Amino acid sequence: MKPYFSLISTQLKSAFELLRQKLPHASILAIGFIALAIIATNMNNGRWKKHQDIVAHDVIGYYCYLPAAFIHQDLSFSFVGHDPESWIGKIHVHESPTGGRYIKMTMGLAFLYLPFFLLGHLSAWLGGWPMDGFSSPYMFWLQFSALFYLLAGLLALRKVLLRWFDEAITAFVLLIIVLGTNLFYYSTLEAAMSHAFNFSLFSFFILLTIRWYDEQNPKTALLLGLVSGLIVLIRPTNGIIALFFVLWNVQENGLWQRIKMLMAQWQHILIILLAAFIVMLPQLFFWKANTGSWLFYSYGQEGFFFDRPRIWRGLFSYRKGWLLYTPVMLFALTGIPLLLKKAKAFFWPVVILLPLHIYIIFSWWDFTYGGSFGSRPMIEFYTLLSLPLASLLWYARKNRPLFRTLRATMLLLAMLNLFQTAQYKYGIIHFAEMSGKAYWASFGRLSVDQSYYDLLEPLDYSRLIKGEYTTKVKLRNWIYDEAINDFEALNEARTHYVSPDRYYEFLAFESLDSTIVRNGRHSAMLHPGNPFASGIDFFANPGEHFEISAWKKPAWGGGAVVIAGRNVEALYKLQSEPDSLDAQGWGRMRLVVVIPETDNRVFRVYLWNSSTDTVFVDDLIIRKLNDK
Repeated sequence: MKPYFSLISTQLKSAFELLRQKLPHASILAIGFIALAIIATNMNNGRWKKHQDIVAHDVIGYYCYLPAAFIHQDLSFSFVGHDPESWIGKIHVHESPTGGRYIKMTMGLAFLYLPFFLLGHLSAWLGGWPMDGFSSPYMFWLQFSALFYLLAGLLALRKVLLRWFDEAITAFVLLIIVLGTNLFYYSTLEAAMSHAFNFSLFSFFILLTIRWYDEQNPKTALLLGLVSGLIVLIRPTNGIIALFFVLWNVQENGLWQRIKMLMAQWQHILIILLAAFIVMLPQLFFWKANTGSWLFYSYGQEGFFFDRPRIWRGLFSYRKGWLLYTPVMLFALTGIPLLLKKAKAFFWPVVILLPLHIYIIFSWWDFTYGGSFGSRPMIEFYTLLSLPLASLLWYARKNRPLFRTLRATMLLLAMLNLFQTAQYKYGIIHFAEMSGKAYWASFGRLSVDQSYYDLLEPLDYSRLIKGEYTTKVKLRNWIYDEAINDFEALNEARTHYVSPDRYYEFLAFESLDSTIVRNGRHSAMLHPGNPFASGIDFFANPGEHFEISAWKKPAWGGGAVVIAGRNVEALYKLQSEPDSLDAQGWGRMRLVVVIPETDNRVFRVYLWNSSTDTVFVDDLIIRKLNDK
């Protein structure tokens, strides 16, 4: 019987080996899983149904070249001036010193969008949709364009990784690079942003560089030039990736020998430069035609502060810190020294390029890069960081308990990333104003109450653009102890009074006056032509007690303090008669109210003079009392 069982065992092993050989490689399966996850997320959200969900923020500037060129045949954008209001949220143009119109963003992404724009154009024609560049078929194809380029980039990166690592490590790294980072968010919920596209271009640039060093040929040089041109045309600061071409495997013969080798291949270098220039040429013609200059800085007052980079905040802050919101990249950083053991050709490119990139992007005036999930300009460099991440896994595999722990930790961090992606979608991670208190108050939650938003910390962008990092006090939605209006300060727009602690703003209605005051230098003057002042909306729960008081002069003149709910039948109270007088003839109006049971939790306090008198009001206080 023993030979029989041995024969069966051998046959089973052969069958399993044959099945394994016919199945796709693990790294291909990983890319397929990523594709399914992105498709499922996109279909579940259906963001293409409204153009505002796809063509928004920076994408407006990237995309608008296409409808201008192919639908309006007008890259001067003069058609926008004929009916500017109809283009709000679709096309943002700026006026150049010569009177022409230009777009803040360069047109690199428009080149990558183009095939999908044409598919949208055909789909709109076949389906009877408006052929305006913004109907649902255009948005559908634009949404899925990122998936196409991402998958192409992952296939290119796979080829790079497989030169040094096996299928198992390559598959795991590809999964982590997408699902464990904010690349997943920028491949789904904001797919038309530049980051998935840049990730793909970086992957191809690295692969083409390696191939060119394997065998110098004009075709590879041409492709390198085209990819380089697109990289620069989409985000000029990413042009530093050209250093990878110089530094790859530089330790083999040294930098000087590398420079001599490149000089000897000057024909190929010329091909690369010419191809890159040809890609950028349409942008130069656009600037020349619309601004009068071949080279034009389209970002106005926005710029870099290289003497004041915000590196620590950019890496670790609760606002957008790269390593706080993408902690799996700590493992990639840990693996950088291990490149010397496994993939030494990448060591100097990573060691030089990564700090340089971090320095440049966090020297930008807004190091948080507006509304974003994590630090989005770091995404394209995940291509390079995949190598040290793989090196760490390769090294840890020598110790199976360590290897298992490492993989389990990375998977947990990937789950955290996906959960925080959902939090960001629902506004629980704020797009611009996160603070430490807000982060931990919302950690692990998919719903928060309104008091959470009082923990946020906005930036003062008017000072940030000058290189000064300053935060502003977050206006509160709830009254935790008291809200005071002493009528002494207005906000910058002069539309609201600001409380002394700056947590609250009250509508001014142009009532500021200094004729008669109780305290300080100002009060509010209410008269028949301007009967309202000091309006404030706040949240409150049923059963909460508030005392509302304000002083008016003359004490027995018109004027009242009012509290009302959105549903006035549920709550509307006012008090006009004073309960006490001071020595200067001011009378205090005092109102105590208990918040009733109501479907709406928003309430408004304001001052109102319904009489023909002129009344001066000062020192409004809304104080929360201990609940009884």
